[in-house]
Amino acid sequence: MKMKHTFKLIKKRQSTFPLLLLVLIGVIIAKSSQAFVVSVANPIITSDFETLVENVLLWVLGVSGAVTLLMLVASGIMYITSSGDEQKVSMAKKMFTWTIFGLIIVLSSYAIIVVLSGILT
Repeated sequence: MKMKHTFKLIKKRQSTFPLLLLVLIGVIIAKSSQAFVVSVANPIITSDFETLVENVLLWVLGVSGAVTLLMLVASGIMYITSSGDEQKVSMAKKMFTWTIFGLIIVLSSYAIIVVLSGILT
């Protein structure tokens, strides 16, 4: 009975040793890295809020344009490979329609923001 208890303690100590070693290595690395100065360039490339919003909007437009292109290609491939199956043709047409509808929403929201920005400035 006492032997089982001893093995449990040994196993418990063995499982904590790698954790302690990892913590010790982390502390050593943290202490040694204090001597180095790391400078990171500003990824936003602006300190002006208006320019930041403009950059984000242009990024969103680029992403939505890429997604629209992919969805149009996917719906075209689905339409071509439907082999006359009415359900697949219908699904491809719906995909095409909703993709165009989404693009219209994105572009109209951008137009509204541009118009409001022009009015407010």
